[in-house]
Amino acid sequence: MQAQPGSTPRRSTTGRYTYRAKAPVEREDRTPATGEHNKLIHSLTAHKQLLSQATSAIRALTAARNEMIAQALEDGLTLATISALTGENIRAVRTIGLAYDDLHPSELPRGAHVDGLRAKSEQLKAAERHRDQIVNQREALIVTALRTQACDELELASLTGLTPDHIRRSTRGIARSA
Repeated sequence: MQAQPGSTPRRSTTGRYTYRAKAPVEREDRTPATGEHNKLIHSLTAHKQLLSQATSAIRALTAARNEMIAQALEDGLTLATISALTGENIRAVRTIGLAYDDLHPSELPRGAHVDGLRAKSEQLKAAERHRDQIVNQREALIVTALRTQACDELELASLTGLTPDHIRRSTRGIARSA
């Protein structure tokens, strides 16, 4: 192993090779804007958490709505009625109903099923709109970070949970400052 001029090879305590760089290389264009960089990191991390919570809420609401659909079918509501209330197509409603094979008639009146399905479907739609808003805000933060060069694609990928390829594709054609 040959040493580079001006540096000496170092060995770690285990006797293995140790990286030779003396200090981490800082990007010169990032140093004046560390405040902006930190704000973007904080915002992207917060949006990742919010998106996770919104997705979890959607999963829970979907499971509750699907159980209500199956119970309504068991109690005699038609596929067309449930489809109209929930916005799902008839085939999806039938598939949901077939997934719950251990239900017994609940003796709830038709109106209770209709009101419950309508309310749960509205809650689910509101949760999906909220998630879409979070995704749109995250995309705007990604564009801002790339335009100002506060973060590179790999750093954005680690902060958002997206792949670098997804970030490249979604921000293709965006003018970046030099």
